Amino acid sequence: MFGPLSPEEAALIARLPRITRAREHRLYAADGSRWLDCWADGGRALLGHRPKGLSLRLKNEIDRGLYAPYPGLWEGRLEKTLLKMFPGYSGMRIFLNARRAAEVLGLPGSPVDPLDLPAVDSIEQPVGEKTSAGGTVGGGPVVLWGRPLLPGHPPADYLFPIVPLPGLTEVQPVLFRDTSAEPRPSDPVSPVILAAMNRSCASVISLNAGSGNGNSPISSLNADIWERRGPYMMFRGSEVEYTQLFEKLFSLRVLIAPSGKRGSIIPMGLSSKESALLAAGGFSRT
Repeated sequence: MFGPLSPEEAALIARLPRITRAREHRLYAADGSRWLDCWADGGRALLGHRPKGLSLRLKNEIDRGLYAPYPGLWEGRLEKTLLKMFPGYSGMRIFLNARRAAEVLGLPGSPVDPLDLPAVDSIEQPVGEKTSAGGTVGGGPVVLWGRPLLPGHPPADYLFPIVPLPGLTEVQPVLFRDTSAEPRPSDPVSPVILAAMNRSCASVISLNAGSGNGNSPISSLNADIWERRGPYMMFRGSEVEYTQLFEKLFSLRVLIAPSGKRGSIIPMGLSSKESALLAAGGFSRT
């Protein structure tokens, strides 16, 4: 599940102490405590809270005065980067937010999170043939959120990439396949934002999708509760069990998704100590 938080979910995140600094997947609070962030802003902090090269890229564009949403070079560069990150698509448009994108494209409902679907073997599978794995509803277009580094990412007619840029909740790129029915032109977006999006997506491409997650907290002791899919982990227990797990890990200063219906992140560069801390909240059905 991906999208805006419910009031109850937002209230859980608001229980964090005031955060004054963030490095990688670690949050540093005003009270001196340090937290391990496995919620990662819903996946937007997949690369951590300071994606490599992002600060320099932002500084360069700001120094050029490129604030206003005038035509520039970055939309084309972002399109090339996203098409490389999610192969099999033919083009991109960018909109002010996901809701507007769905309205402009005439899409029914919201995109489906591929973490909610059964794993598939390849993105090259024909679109629309597998209703359960591709999100097809009543023969309509397949519309999915795009999860970077997700193994066997299911294909879609329209893909809404979750750009790994913490705090980005509005601007939404959309990838499409059918070049004979290209959507309307993109909305105007500030080159500063486009440049930041491109830098963070380029960092994903430079990663090896099969490595970089350190020591996995998923072991034989809790594998019946957590399902790992690349850098993501989904809870497979009941809501009551998840509430208990959330509270136990929160007491250990580990933040996971505010609901068992949402995915958590296995932080890149997770140390053995942090892995053990995260696993400490696990339990098995024995």
